[in-house]
Amino acid sequence: MIKNFLKLFYAFSLIAAFIVSTAYADEQADISQLANEAEIYFMNGQYAKSIDTYDQILEITPDSKTYTMKGIALHNLRFQSTLGHQPQSLPMKYELSTTNKLAMIEFYKALEIDQNNVIALNGMGLGFGSFGEYEEAKKYFVKALKTDPNNIVSKNYVDYMEKIEKKFPYEPTEKPAFLQKIEENKIPLWIKNNAVWWTQNKITDSDFMQGVQYLVEKKIINPIVSDTTQIINPESTDIIPNWVRNNAKWWSAGLISDQDFLAGIGYLIENGLIILTNEGNSEVAKREMERTSWNFERYLINLEKKIKDENKYIEYPNPSAEVIKKYVKDYQKYNYDNYLKTNRNFPDREVTFIDDVYYVEYLYHIADQPASLPQDHMSTLQNSLDFWEAQEWYNTADGKVAKVKFTESNTRSGANVWLTWVVRNLGENVLGHAQLGKGVVEVALGGFGCDGSFQLYTVGTVEKIMTHELGHSLGLGHANDVNNMMYPTLNPDFSYCLIN
Repeated sequence: MIKNFLKLFYAFSLIAAFIVSTAYADEQADISQLANEAEIYFMNGQYAKSIDTYDQILEITPDSKTYTMKGIALHNLRFQSTLGHQPQSLPMKYELSTTNKLAMIEFYKALEIDQNNVIALNGMGLGFGSFGEYEEAKKYFVKALKTDPNNIVSKNYVDYMEKIEKKFPYEPTEKPAFLQKIEENKIPLWIKNNAVWWTQNKITDSDFMQGVQYLVEKKIINPIVSDTTQIINPESTDIIPNWVRNNAKWWSAGLISDQDFLAGIGYLIENGLIILTNEGNSEVAKREMERTSWNFERYLINLEKKIKDENKYIEYPNPSAEVIKKYVKDYQKYNYDNYLKTNRNFPDREVTFIDDVYYVEYLYHIADQPASLPQDHMSTLQNSLDFWEAQEWYNTADGKVAKVKFTESNTRSGANVWLTWVVRNLGENVLGHAQLGKGVVEVALGGFGCDGSFQLYTVGTVEKIMTHELGHSLGLGHANDVNNMMYPTLNPDFSYCLIN
């Protein structure tokens, strides 16, 4: 038996820039407490309660990670009836028919703050995939991979999207022009308009600074501000050097590029010629986020309507829940728990002695994978068999070498070992079962150690579990060496879990 003893604890890093006060410290204590409460609810599958708690955090400090976690919780509301979790009664505001849209809005807000948030990018891809917009979904997964090339979840989703696109050809829904314009422009149009009005003395320095503050908070400008830089609330009308007005005028007229203008503003901030306000999340930034999120929501509403009008079939990007349905439907075909309880009398292994080597031959029978399983574990099974066939043991009695040989049997009768893939709960943190020496070997295809819902493991993780459990079927016990295949613990990787 192999167990997963490592729990996932998602750390929140909630930072409010430029705020130094006692109230700030109290707020951080409140946030920390609320974050802990939200995490407990989340990992226990109590998503509605976790969402309410995330909302309390966001009332204090809007933060990319909190928006992201709220988005995942909203998404998981649709899957809380999966293995081990019973459906829960939900407040009307969390209707299951709209949770994908609501989740995507939260991911969108997260990306408004941090455009390189890999989890939010994957969440957006998952959301578009759930709307049947596979091409748009793949764009987000690809962007996530560019940010984190080793992200296995992003890679698996890209691969799965490509399979779905081939399987279900479709006509992508064109994104509204106004939304494309918003997303393509790093600098919002209202900031450029502000620059024009500022050069014409129609707005104050403080009004113009709100736009600069927004660019900093959105990380469009990343100035290096020294510890000695003065930070004040600019109430006066003469806080910016007059010559800066010329730069803004040339930029608004298209005479210098966005990049040149941003570089100039960053230089001015770094050298204290432009002073930032002491407000971490300005009201103008909040209003801009609300505006863009509202436009994005209109787009999602149209996608929802299109699905209903066309009665469109959608194959959801995360196949974990569908795999569960298949395994539950054909429970007896894949689950051998009854044989574990009855201690069926399996035939002994056959031993031959050839060229001074003992060969212990095992006849194994393997349960087929269901058609809905998106990953090929049958091919990696051979890796597990090859691993043990490559090992050599020495007989302490006569000093001869002993080796293992596996031969597949088309029927269970007569086989020494029965191999099967299961999705049922094998026990707290248990990843597999095996009878010692011969008998049944069960390998879990997924578990709950990621986000509270059932998620499929990676092919690599399943292969490790299978190899470990096969070792038990050979008669091996657990090892104390963490690098040994028979070490009793494993931290599994998940194929499609957003916070893997």
